[in-house]
Amino acid sequence: MTRPPTMLDVARAAGVSRSTVSRVFQNDGERVSADTLVAVHEAATRLGYVHNLVASGLAQRHGRQLGLLVRDATNPAYGHLLAETNRAVERAGRTLISVTASRHDYGTAEVTGLRRLLGQRVAGVFVGTGVTAAEDLVETVTTVPMMILGRPNDHPQIESVSYDERAHGRRMAEEVAARGHRRIIVLSAPLLYSRVFDLRIRSLVERCGELGIATLPVDLLPVEQGVVRALDTAREQGASCIACPVDYVALDLLRAAAERGVRIPEDVSTLGFDGLGDGLDLVGLATLRLPVEEVVSRAVERMEELLVLAQEDREGPLAEAPTPARHSLVEGTFLPGRTLGSAPAHLRA
Repeated sequence: MTRPPTMLDVARAAGVSRSTVSRVFQNDGERVSADTLVAVHEAATRLGYVHNLVASGLAQRHGRQLGLLVRDATNPAYGHLLAETNRAVERAGRTLISVTASRHDYGTAEVTGLRRLLGQRVAGVFVGTGVTAAEDLVETVTTVPMMILGRPNDHPQIESVSYDERAHGRRMAEEVAARGHRRIIVLSAPLLYSRVFDLRIRSLVERCGELGIATLPVDLLPVEQGVVRALDTAREQGASCIACPVDYVALDLLRAAAERGVRIPEDVSTLGFDGLGDGLDLVGLATLRLPVEEVVSRAVERMEELLVLAQEDREGPLAEAPTPARHSLVEGTFLPGRTLGSAPAHLRA
């Protein structure tokens, strides 16, 4: 062997994973069986592997913190994401540092937040926002493992565990079709406002087209005016349902409808996305609940693997080519509610 042996070499020789070897040497064999401990130590002795105690000590002092960038924690979806990530990170024996970007910022505060997290010497970063492009994230964070959390992503250099928003939009279109709606309003926003909103609505519109449902776009922004425009357009154009890209918009629409004497769902139905706010069941909002717990659990588990790989990089040259970035999608659950009713008979034609 022309180079010093690494954890990867020991793992191969012992027939175990790199993360198992890491636990043997960095965590005193925590959660490792006696037989595996013996196999790893025998392989290490045979190969002449010597664990880097200095690097390990630095990792233990500075590598227990992970960072999370979220957007607008007042939005229940982001607040829930923050809470679940904190719990999952604590279960992994680490601590979480979070930075929140403004709901109305179009990317600059997110980049600044990422740099602030790096300044805290975090071992890895989760990005749970819907605005900054993946290409900009790559340029901002290059020294520690980074994962996009929640929002869809296919960038070849950034790992992600995401909500399957394309499937969510299509599912909601099918629920609308099942209730006889043939002409609906879709509230849409610019891509820079939210990539997630854009994907949801585009997927819903695509599936509606396949199902023979006409979709009439209405500008969402500003929200207080957008929901009024949607109600007026539905009345003028004979639309029987209004699709909102997120629950808080649907709730604003319900308020506007109540002020104008518009009955939901008798006059017009509505639906939202996220399904995470308290009291939605009491309101009876039809929505799509995001699988936050599963997404976070998978992401933290994968981050642990990425941190092992990063440690391996620091110890010496890798014996194999870098693994391509993984992109996982998790589909949520439709929550039926009174706000999505059957289309009135006169609007089904």
